Amino acid sequence: MAKDFQLIHITIDEVRLKGVSNRVRNQFVGCMHAHNELTILNRLLMFTMNDTGDGDLHNSAQSVQMWFMLQLLAAKLFETWVMLTDRFLQSNPPDIVGRLELAHQASLEWLTDYFGKGQPFKDSPLKIIRDKTAFHYDRLNLTEAADNLAAGENSIYLAQHPANSLYYMGSALVFRAAFAMIADKGEGTVNGSHGERVRKGTKIAQDDAKNANWHMHAVLYGLIKLLMDEVLGQPAENEQQVRINVLDAPAPEQVGIPAFIDIG
Repeated sequence: MAKDFQLIHITIDEVRLKGVSNRVRNQFVGCMHAHNELTILNRLLMFTMNDTGDGDLHNSAQSVQMWFMLQLLAAKLFETWVMLTDRFLQSNPPDIVGRLELAHQASLEWLTDYFGKGQPFKDSPLKIIRDKTAFHYDRLNLTEAADNLAAGENSIYLAQHPANSLYYMGSALVFRAAFAMIADKGEGTVNGSHGERVRKGTKIAQDDAKNANWHMHAVLYGLIKLLMDEVLGQPAENEQQVRINVLDAPAPEQVGIPAFIDIG
């Protein structure tokens, strides 16, 4: 997409929003809210992949930022799927799901196969990241990761202000253990060293996040479109629209989250 593009502004009248059932209104708002959270997390993840400094210190800080945003995105994708299963797939009747366009239905099938239909959900790579790397969900056995620290992964950087301190070893151990676990659960026999399994698990997690992102947004878009038509009482394309020009939007690779900041 070019840096210059258009947005379509549609205003939803309060009377129309109040005129639909609580179920439709809650589904509509829930999907829009989930979409907004996912898009923001996706932007932040892209920004964490951009260099803001040179050297091992900045590389370590950038890795921690990227891992953390991947963790949040994986968790949010999983929780969005839980919301979709609760509010749509298990609703009675699940009428709106059957009205999705074929492409959106295909995305829904992909997500169903990946995450599972409900409790217990499948132990997918994204669920492993969500459960194992978040200290408040589940415990992670760090023994193997601690026995196979890579060069520089035992580093801790202390700063005058806590906001600039970096405990790299803490995140490195947690994510190396989780990525190795993901590789071990993959298809086929896992061969190679702990480091090779970590690299394999990292790629699996990143690919899964990319695919789940695509399909989740497709399903949310399809649901929001159908629900918006219900709220508006007519197809959204027939509603009065205002076109807003967005000029010179920065490319994702031009924006980065600074690894360290000046604390006033």
